[in-house]
Amino acid sequence: MVTHTNKIMLVYPPGVNFMRSEDRCQINVEASACNAPRACNDLGYISAGLKKLGFNNIFLKDYQVEKLSDNGFFTDIKTYNPDLIFISTTNGSIFYDLNEISKFKRMYPGVIIILKGAVFFDIENSLFDQINLSDVDYLIGGESEFIAPELINSIFFDKENIKNIEGICYKENEQWYQNKITGFNENIDELPFPDRSAMKNNLYINPDTNRPIATISTARGCPFDCIYCLSPVISGKKIRKRSCQNVLEEIKDCFLNYNIDNFFFKSDTFTADKDWVMDLCNLIIQSDLNGKISWVATSRSNTIDEEMIILMKKAGCKLIAFGFESGSEESLKLMKKNVTTKQNLTAAGLCKKYGIKMLGHFLIGLPWENASHILETKKHMFEIDADYVELAIAVPFLHTELFDMVNPDKIIQPDNKDKILGKDSFNNTTCCTKALSERELQNYRKSILKSYYIRPSYIIKKLTSKNLNLGIIFNYVKYGFRLLKNTI
Repeated sequence: MVTHTNKIMLVYPPGVNFMRSEDRCQINVEASACNAPRACNDLGYISAGLKKLGFNNIFLKDYQVEKLSDNGFFTDIKTYNPDLIFISTTNGSIFYDLNEISKFKRMYPGVIIILKGAVFFDIENSLFDQINLSDVDYLIGGESEFIAPELINSIFFDKENIKNIEGICYKENEQWYQNKITGFNENIDELPFPDRSAMKNNLYINPDTNRPIATISTARGCPFDCIYCLSPVISGKKIRKRSCQNVLEEIKDCFLNYNIDNFFFKSDTFTADKDWVMDLCNLIIQSDLNGKISWVATSRSNTIDEEMIILMKKAGCKLIAFGFESGSEESLKLMKKNVTTKQNLTAAGLCKKYGIKMLGHFLIGLPWENASHILETKKHMFEIDADYVELAIAVPFLHTELFDMVNPDKIIQPDNKDKILGKDSFNNTTCCTKALSERELQNYRKSILKSYYIRPSYIIKKLTSKNLNLGIIFNYVKYGFRLLKNTI
């Protein structure tokens, strides 16, 4: 294989800690109640893909999780002297990131800049009027793991091919052009495993075990119709699953080569295909990893049953994250969640019966909601009594049904749909409801989270749970202080 000498930087830039590897959520980690940073898999996938093409001079760093400053970033650029810098961005961090790019571009005007994020998926022309992209050369709005290696290779060796790469925007004579996405790659087994040799895996810790946790992407796509969710837009409505054997091989690679035994199985809904879940669990149980690993996954309350939970537990599942969303039957119906509060309670009951922890995700601030809807959600949150909860305020992302819904009713503050950029679900939202202001929604969020976490029964339960050690206690205290800082 030909070895290319081009120098490439793959980075999460300094600044606010957003979940950049998760294009669906893009949450502000520091403003959340319980979310931990996730591994920079998007960068790891690109590094692995580039190495297959002969690019071996790659610099990868997550500046936000390492808590490094601009000075460290700019020093690395000066020292490494890259030909190209790839930056992962989010809806909430876009202005921070463009500011960083502007700073170093003035010092190193010749470096090529690629910016990736869901915000660039099927761009409307108005987006180019909202943000200054003059220092950026290419945008990726599709699945960067597939797209970025081909784009970077084409930039250096086959510029004519750039016009054929779906899911990107490129400039000619200072004019932006967009290559629309016509379909999604069906064979995600063909992706190489993320290049964990380039990632600092010990940065990403499971607070419940105080052990490094690897993210493993198991499937993409979501067939459901929730009005607030980007998944069906940016990943498609068809579920594209990896083969169970391919997933197991990645688990083994992490365990044997990187001493990682904690995993987050990333998918839009891990339990959407019962047969696939059962097959994967049986493979793990039959392998030499049985009893040596633990993992967490996502679910909906209507896609899980007792048989599945029993086998998941046996295969090492320790926590399931559910999108319970609301305690209001009206809200669940109008948001097209297609679940009921009864189903939520049933799923929660099964987790408690078999000793699997729960992270419950809840959502407020949908256009029709008033105080009674939010109080129903608060009541439901306490009924479920998950080990951890997160309460988000709805952000009407472009291309979602929620976005189309709020604009005719002028429920965006300020009254301008172009103000969605730069917003996140916790402390910098943009949406109110017909009955509640943005400030009122933020106050509800803070008060509900405080009342949930800062209660004697909850604190005692956490401090008397099994397998506690000083590292885990320290994590709980650290997250507790973060919660207090964000809610007082």
